[in-house]
Amino acid sequence: MFINSGYNHFPNHTLAKKILFITTTNLAANPRLLKELRLAVSQGYKCTVLQFYLGNWSDAATKTIEQEFGKVRFVHLSALRKPFCPWLISTLLELFFSILPRNILRTWMLSIAVGKRSLLLLWKLWDLKGDQYDWVIAHNPASFYPGLYAARKFNAKFGVDIEDYHPGESNIRINQKRVRILMSKVLPHADYCSYASPLIAKETQQDIAELKNHQLVLLNGFPAKEFLIPKHNSEPILKIVWFSQHIAEGRGLEQVIPIVNKLYPKLELHLIGNLNRDFEQNFIQDKTGIVFHGILSQKELHHKLSEFDVGLATDLPVNRNREIALTNKIIAYAQAGLVVAAMHTDAQDQFLQSSELQFVQMHNKPAAIENAFLQLYQNKISGKFNMLDQYQKAQQYCWEKISQPLNTIWES
Repeated sequence: MFINSGYNHFPNHTLAKKILFITTTNLAANPRLLKELRLAVSQGYKCTVLQFYLGNWSDAATKTIEQEFGKVRFVHLSALRKPFCPWLISTLLELFFSILPRNILRTWMLSIAVGKRSLLLLWKLWDLKGDQYDWVIAHNPASFYPGLYAARKFNAKFGVDIEDYHPGESNIRINQKRVRILMSKVLPHADYCSYASPLIAKETQQDIAELKNHQLVLLNGFPAKEFLIPKHNSEPILKIVWFSQHIAEGRGLEQVIPIVNKLYPKLELHLIGNLNRDFEQNFIQDKTGIVFHGILSQKELHHKLSEFDVGLATDLPVNRNREIALTNKIIAYAQAGLVVAAMHTDAQDQFLQSSELQFVQMHNKPAAIENAFLQLYQNKISGKFNMLDQYQKAQQYCWEKISQPLNTIWES
């Protein structure tokens, strides 16, 4: 049943085009989708977003975000155990299809094996009556096949956003193979594929030789208006900031925090995000020099960044995706005018070393981290930081400029 199935102005469309965005998360947990939605709305498109309640912090944050979109239609599904029957059926089918040989699975079965929310999306899309769309745009692997199904059902063009190198998000070979096969079956049918880093694009294109459609690299820049013009901060303390949706183990902070504790009061580390309780007890409790700010909206976060000197990017290459994904932290720090301090990964090395930005890179070793922080501290004290210059150079990464090729494709 599933198989056949100019940024700041409004364009002069006789009839506004309609876009259906599909994700297995929600707006708060998928900032890249949020940026695309804002772009589409600014261009006068009529938009529908098919997303999920996840039962965590992102539900309330998504509800707040939705208030800015008075004319967008939001369709919500539940990723939770209520309602029970859809959850149970999707869970059992995910398990069943994941243990079957991949070569006997049809594409919709493979999609469910990659993520059970795929089935919930297919059910909802099957049930949508009387809707017509010009574009269907899918985010996250378990939404790729539902996106293709929807594009066929509505006779719409099909776009896929690939924010991460999804086959490399797991170190389990069978999971890698399953996602890679799914992408090889779906992506060649898309009218375009967009990628969050050049290396993700390169690796995906090596995996799938059949990709002859539009291929776009859209870095994770943000709207320029969300950042304040930086001001010189003469305080004799180096203020370092790190942010993420989740503050937890495995993000590279474990080695950093003891160094901050050792060097305080020369420097402070400010953490922004949802703090994992175990991580707090094991790594932050009773540590000096660590300041926690909690969860902030995207705009609040970007305004807040102007209060700091250095932005820290610590994500370690624990899998292939982490090696070649370019974190949005780095670009946000640069757009706020902060000096970037980053661990070594292939993507971060390529981006920073080819840029004109102010940055320091370091290995994930206590001595290397300490030396880098002391160097940054001395540079600040001696007046070598030029936040306004960093802010101006980072204008080339703002979403208004980066998104122009995407908008051109949508209008085609």
